[in-house]
Amino acid sequence: MFKFDNYRENDSKRVEDIEKLINENSSEHQQLLESFKESMNIFATERSLDTCLQSLNISIQLASIRSTLMELYKSYCHILEKEVIRLRKITQDKTQ
Repeated sequence: MFKFDNYRENDSKRVEDIEKLINENSSEHQQLLESFKESMNIFATERSLDTCLQSLNISIQLASIRSTLMELYKSYCHILEKEVIRLRKITQDKTQ
């Protein structure tokens, strides 16, 4: 049988997991941003195909990380919205 307390514990665990993934991906995003700045400076100086491809590669990695972060934040937001709705129902029930 489904227990509401277990449901909240599962959401709590999911929030912790999502927060951990957000922190990990944010750190990786910061590292990639620094690499991208450096590679763009090198490309601006050398203007070679290799430096262009290196910058493009890092740019693609950044886009991928940003997409992952966006999905993580959407999941996080969805869990928080469910919790707000649940708490709102509780307060409405108490006031009636």
